[in-house]
Amino acid sequence: MKKVNKKFRKIFIRWVFLSAFLLSSLLVILKLYIPDHYQFIEPISIYWSILSSVIFIYWFILAPLISEYKESERILTDIKNSINNIKDDIKYFKILKNDFDEKWLWEDFSKILMNFYNFIADDIQYNNDELFHNMMIIISNWEKLWITANHIIRLKQEISIVKKWFLRISDIKDKSALPSIVYSLKNFITFIVIAILLFLDIWTWSTDVFVILEESVMLFLISFLYIYLSFIINGFDNPFDKRRFTWFLDIWFLKEVALDLKK
Repeated sequence: MKKVNKKFRKIFIRWVFLSAFLLSSLLVILKLYIPDHYQFIEPISIYWSILSSVIFIYWFILAPLISEYKESERILTDIKNSINNIKDDIKYFKILKNDFDEKWLWEDFSKILMNFYNFIADDIQYNNDELFHNMMIIISNWEKLWITANHIIRLKQEISIVKKWFLRISDIKDKSALPSIVYSLKNFITFIVIAILLFLDIWTWSTDVFVILEESVMLFLISFLYIYLSFIINGFDNPFDKRRFTWFLDIWFLKEVALDLKK
């Protein structure tokens, strides 16, 4: 399943690149067919200043999105680490007590992991508070088996870490990293940039084929940069939204662990 997710991710990354490529090519083709008298925007310095400042605005918008995406990657790593620590602690408890029974703990924990996986993958809401509470009761009862308090405390801390990161992921999934007004501004700026490039008077004065070709290539590269950056901003918005296949973070390991604990 993980290989399938990676394959689809690569496909959609290429799809975003291809979409930006085709839209930029379409813009160049449209410009070739626009009559000269409609290309009324003179290529003065103020328009090039506007175009260059848009890059700065795009990167300003993209910075918090990348920061949240990297945080999300670290969260998944911390969750994997905590799950492994919980499993190692339980193995140690089994060494201490031969009659130690972890069945009910694994049953509740596997339900929590599966519920959270379904919440991220399919937007199915679950309330895991009772399951977490049951796990704490089970762990507290293990003190009667003469398992030392420091091991019990460490296990509770690891479970609390998993719960904390689940809450953080839910918060990231339910809220956009940027206000909707910022995305509206980004879309408006993209429209203005495309309009300026489309009606910019850059080759009406020349009949030289090589000059027109050179200007067309530059127009394509500039428009491709703006369109591709716009797509990237949309793609980085929510790393836990599976509909954004471009940058969607793989959480399949939660289901794998949940199924493994049921065995």
